Amino acid sequence: MSLTFQQNEFNIAISRATQSDLEDIKSHYINPGGQFWIAVNELNDIIGCVGLVRLSHENSALKKMFVNSDYRNLKIGKQLLDTVIKKAKQDGIKAIYLGTIDKFISAQYFYSNNGFTEILKTDLPDDFPVIDVDNRFYFQNI
Repeated sequence: MSLTFQQNEFNIAISRATQSDLEDIKSHYINPGGQFWIAVNELNDIIGCVGLVRLSHENSALKKMFVNSDYRNLKIGKQLLDTVIKKAKQDGIKAIYLGTIDKFISAQYFYSNNGFTEILKTDLPDDFPVIDVDNRFYFQNI
């Protein structure tokens, strides 16, 4: 889903090979202490997803936050983000970092409206998994 969104809706040159984490969600997200959530519609089609990678020092990285364009006005993204933050707090995570792309203007508004502050790339934790296409970065203490 995230690949289709990035390639088709925003014309971003990204391939399945550069998103190997989606091939094995358990080892990339769950086993290291993170999370991965999906939202489905009434037909069990995936309409949204979000992952949280556990980093050192009670930090985490929000990854793969996508909602199908047909469902964006239904607050699916907000529900996914709220679920992630609630579970992260329960797991002792104190901060969430994320990277996005300047083309994702609505995503930038979404993150800002949900308590994230834009930061410089140099302000990211050393173990933050930066993706080459990301050029905007955000942070939130939780």
